[in-house]
Amino acid sequence: MQNQITINGIAIDTSKLPTKQALLEHLKEDGGTDRGLVELRSEQSELFGNELMWHYPITDGYHAGFVVVAVQEGFLCLPYHEIYKEDYEIFELDKAELLDADSLANYISEWESFSNDLLGALNDMLSVLKEAVT
Repeated sequence: MQNQITINGIAIDTSKLPTKQALLEHLKEDGGTDRGLVELRSEQSELFGNELMWHYPITDGYHAGFVVVAVQEGFLCLPYHEIYKEDYEIFELDKAELLDADSLANYISEWESFSNDLLGALNDMLSVLKEAVT
């Protein structure tokens, strides 16, 4: 990956991001949960004004969802099946992998489909409720 990238208008020096290996080792030592990302979220928010982590809460057909984390090598996908009240997402660290362009394009397409379906249904519900009042 390039040394300088821009995400959502934020200039990112990738050398200041963790490596994939270092992040996975940290998560393994910390129990493999979303709570293990708390310190990194804080550091990256301070450095970049953004956590540089994104939740994808819909299934990819194999997992309940995943969290994408910017790392030096690219964008690391941390899949999960379970979420607990105390620890939040429980990552399947052995399934963690860097996203490639094809996977990312597929996730974008799936998200747009999910989002459009949900927005359509919500707008229809709103219309039904408004009509019921008049």
